Amino acid sequence: MPHKILTIAGSDVIAGGGIQADLATFSNYGYFGLSVLTSIVTVSTSEFKLFPVDTEIIASQLQAVLEVEDILAIKVGLLPTPEIITLVANYLSRVDLPIIIDPVMVFKETSKIDTKNVATAIKNELLPLATIVTPNLNEAQILSDQMINSLQEMKQAAKTIFECGAKNVVIKGGTALIGNQAVDILYDGVSFKVLTQEKITTAPLYHNGAGCTLSASIAANLGRSSNIIAAVEDAKEFVWQGIKNGVTINKKFAVGNVWQGARRSHYGTEI
Repeated sequence: MPHKILTIAGSDVIAGGGIQADLATFSNYGYFGLSVLTSIVTVSTSEFKLFPVDTEIIASQLQAVLEVEDILAIKVGLLPTPEIITLVANYLSRVDLPIIIDPVMVFKETSKIDTKNVATAIKNELLPLATIVTPNLNEAQILSDQMINSLQEMKQAAKTIFECGAKNVVIKGGTALIGNQAVDILYDGVSFKVLTQEKITTAPLYHNGAGCTLSASIAANLGRSSNIIAAVEDAKEFVWQGIKNGVTINKKFAVGNVWQGARRSHYGTEI
């Protein structure tokens, strides 16, 4: 019987990220994925819409799924309101499992999401429960209340986020920093691990869902081992293959989706 991993996240209609990316990642690591739906996101070439799920429905889902045995890790993605964050944090405080928090607050498709209260709730209620928190550069700037334009500033932001209570902080620099390397950092409160990989610059780019896939991959790895560095390193390579061999939605979308099946299907490697 395959072991189980839980994702608590939103639904993405075009499966770039959200529970679709999480469940695909879990499956490619050989796990049985469970899910709690927190919101529904619709994305088209002309508009972006986010529909939060009613808190009573989320609570019912959490109550039911946490009765399942053999859950090895929990990944948390989009929690669109402070009320939903408080609810989820209340349930997560009762479990003793690796918890990977992907603090989704910034979307490529829109800048209209009010992040201030969501960020405060994440810092106060979710980060103290996190085994790892995995903000991208924009999210790290919000959580640390500083600009990030260099590796040194990434490190300073990681220290600030760590002080909120997360046991480990991964900041995803991606392609934002100058140079030909995509740079991420891992901070455990004592030392930094700088992770680099060659930037993928070919057009079109396939990075929708990269953040969701990375955190889901880390969750899958921590379901097998408590080695944080190995979990993050493998997740970064898994996502790199998914971007390199991504999926085009249609020609009207400038950016395509990460393909979670790329490493297994293209290279036949064991995950």
